[in-house]
Amino acid sequence: MTRLAAAASRELEHIMRDTQGSRKTGVQRLNRESREIEAAEAFPPPQYIAVEAAGSRPSTEQTLGGTLAQLWRRRWLLLSMTILGAALSGAIVYSLPPLYVGEARLLVGIQAPRVMNVQSVLAEVSPDAERVQNESFILQSRQIAASVIDQLQLQKSPFFNPELQKPSRWSEAMAFVNGLRLDVQRSIFGESTAESVTHLSPDALGRERMIDVLLSRIDVAMLGRSHVLSIKAEAPEPLLAASMANAFAEQYLDFQRGEKLRAMEKVDKYLLDRISELRDVVSKSDQAVQDYRRAHGLYKSGNGSVTTQQLAELNSQLTVAQGAKVEAESRLREAQQLRKGALANESVPEVLRSPLVAALKQQLADVERRGAETESTLGARHPQVLASRAEAGSVAARLSGEVGRIIDGLARDARAAEARYNALSAQFDAVKAQMGVVNDKSIQLEALERDAQVNRNLLEAMLNRAKQAATAGDALQANAKLISPAVPAAAPSFPPKALFLGLGSFAALLIGSGIALVLEGNDRTFRRPDQIESMTGMPVLAMVPQVKGRTASQKVVREPASPYGEALRRLALGIELSETESIPRTILFSSATPGEGKSVMVASLARLLATKGRRVLVIDCDWRNPRSHLLLRCGSGPGLAELLTDDQAVLNQCIHRDELTGADLIPAGTWHPSMSHLLTSGRMAQLLELLATTYDAVLLDCPPVLVSADALALSRMADKAVYVVRWGHTRKETALEGLKQLLDAQADLAGIAVSRVLVKEYRRYASGANLSLVRSPMVSFR
Repeated sequence: MTRLAAAASRELEHIMRDTQGSRKTGVQRLNRESREIEAAEAFPPPQYIAVEAAGSRPSTEQTLGGTLAQLWRRRWLLLSMTILGAALSGAIVYSLPPLYVGEARLLVGIQAPRVMNVQSVLAEVSPDAERVQNESFILQSRQIAASVIDQLQLQKSPFFNPELQKPSRWSEAMAFVNGLRLDVQRSIFGESTAESVTHLSPDALGRERMIDVLLSRIDVAMLGRSHVLSIKAEAPEPLLAASMANAFAEQYLDFQRGEKLRAMEKVDKYLLDRISELRDVVSKSDQAVQDYRRAHGLYKSGNGSVTTQQLAELNSQLTVAQGAKVEAESRLREAQQLRKGALANESVPEVLRSPLVAALKQQLADVERRGAETESTLGARHPQVLASRAEAGSVAARLSGEVGRIIDGLARDARAAEARYNALSAQFDAVKAQMGVVNDKSIQLEALERDAQVNRNLLEAMLNRAKQAATAGDALQANAKLISPAVPAAAPSFPPKALFLGLGSFAALLIGSGIALVLEGNDRTFRRPDQIESMTGMPVLAMVPQVKGRTASQKVVREPASPYGEALRRLALGIELSETESIPRTILFSSATPGEGKSVMVASLARLLATKGRRVLVIDCDWRNPRSHLLLRCGSGPGLAELLTDDQAVLNQCIHRDELTGADLIPAGTWHPSMSHLLTSGRMAQLLELLATTYDAVLLDCPPVLVSADALALSRMADKAVYVVRWGHTRKETALEGLKQLLDAQADLAGIAVSRVLVKEYRRYASGANLSLVRSPMVSFR
């Protein structure tokens, strides 16, 4: 080991002499180091804001703004999908055959004007919503559709007759599927079940298919809450569409008239049969009444039965006789009282009405007046007075005899009236007794007469209904009216080009948005510094842009003010400021996996520092995939392998010079798998200590952490370690696993360097992002 140190010292002295013209003197180096220390003191180490744990606050991707930002980042995908969707929609729209719609309108539920009321014969259509809806179903019935096919000869149109259409691949495929389905049905359920669906003849099946096609092109709907039905028919020709709509309306009206005619025929047949039956019933019931009358002698005159008429007449006569009897007895009583002297003669009407009595009474009055005159003049004993008295007595006797005769006549009349009354009363009682017997027999007769009358009334009603049905011409009129016939449409209704284009574009936009969000959601890489810092807790030293080709390390020399050079300067300053006591000399660069731009970053940083007058040495520790000699355009051997394995190796021969900037390189050399332990040996540590005293910066290009454990061992020998993560490439889980292994190895990490950043895309991701890193303006991210 002592020999190795002595040899290294001698070689370093030769290197110093060889590079004296291109390097600064020791005093200048000390002055520069003092200035660097002052700069470090002027710019204190970066302070990092504590980042909240993941999940403690909503991520920007979880907000509406984050979603819109994700879509905006994928705007070219969305635009491409939208254009593609519009193009496909346009191709489909213009490839579809145009269809036209004809519309006819029917007013349903109107009452046809009629001369006679035949609602009892045929029920009218009730204009309520349910009945109107039912009529719409009738309009779409298969019967009416079949009539329309016959009327318009639609079986000759390939649009409605599938048999006239040219078989397409799709139809052949469907036929094959249907045949396969029938075979499966036969094998599972037997022959009967499979054949049940094809029990119709080929012609009948073809007609049923035409009906299905026609009904699929018909739409019947009720307009709002009105009683108007809209019939819309769709066809490839405007005239045919209008004819179809009108044909459905006409067939519906014919169907209604036909239904009414059939109903009337049924009613007529029923009425005729019923009338014939009722006539026989009426004849039999009338004959039963007559037979009963004849059998029981219940004859009937115009005003009722004979017995009833006799009883009524006798009742009238009896009433008259009773009145005559009462009157005769009253006159007799008055006459008898007159005879007894209880009444005056004038109180008896017969006496008053007798002319003889009146003459005798006048004569008696004259005789008595003369006798009174004679007596007053001649005295009471005068013969004339006596003669007058005798004459008055004779006249009074005659008057009394005449009154007695009248009273005897009244007595005879009273006895005659009483006799008549008694005779009539006896006769009335006899007829009345006979009437009771007749009434008992008339109860059954009346029942027979009522049955006969009911039968006659029913027969009369049936005759009237038959007459009304025969004369009801309005019953054959439909309860609907075609108020708006269909006319040929001026423009096709299908396909709606603007709608299809809009829907296609919108659907493509939605699909593109879904794809964009899926891509963004599946993006498990780091895109922004705040993502890295929030998940790792480590500062991001620099976002190094990607430079195409192998000229990245040359670009920093040729264009030092480029964004690439500025990012490397930010990286170098970040490494220096990560240590407060002294400037790190040995810096280890590693990544999680190969291909993350680690070697390019090391070579570029070495050339950048060399152009600033720094003494820089790059050691290629990645013996599995050495690339530093290619990037710096130096020889590939001898190198590190020879220094660690050969005691006779000359250090000057293992250090190669970058002709472009003067940076030095120790390539990997010739390695074997059995030599991998040398990177973690004490000789490697002593070599690094020796080189750190001679160079301002020793950059170790180490293998990826997840590929080899060499970087973990070397990280403990280096002053600082820089973990390289490729922007938009390294998965988060992979990067975190590699970082965890470095931290577990107690590596002194200066921070994370993001490599190969696509600037245009990064601007989209970093727009509005919180970098969570507070630095002086000199080193803040741009």
